[in-house]
Amino acid sequence: MPWKPSSSFGTRSGAVVPGRRADARVRLHIPARLVLLTGTQQCFLEDLSVTGAALIPQDKLPAEGASAILQCEHVEAFGMVRWARHGRVGLMFDEKLPLAQVVSLRHIADGYEANERERNMERARAWVQGRSKIL
Repeated sequence: MPWKPSSSFGTRSGAVVPGRRADARVRLHIPARLVLLTGTQQCFLEDLSVTGAALIPQDKLPAEGASAILQCEHVEAFGMVRWARHGRVGLMFDEKLPLAQVVSLRHIADGYEANERERNMERARAWVQGRSKIL
């Protein structure tokens, strides 16, 4: 009987399928800063893994291959821009982040969404009550 590889062949024992991420990412969408040689810009940290991140910069996209530092809360990660397109940037870290830092940012993101929603409600309430002219 001829041997047939299973559908999961080559995906066990740490093997990485070409074109696929090696590490799982967590969705965040929290404010961060991207420090480049050309300057610092505000961005949103869209997702994060121990090996890299996807960002949405507020300004123009940095060039692929540019050195960068991601700063978000207590995390500071050095890396290189791997791709920049469609308003997003992919950053690959020089060294893996500790998994505990990735998890802690996920907890911050959960709290950030709730806090931001409450802040927006308070702004709207103040505007409706005439206490504020700016939303």
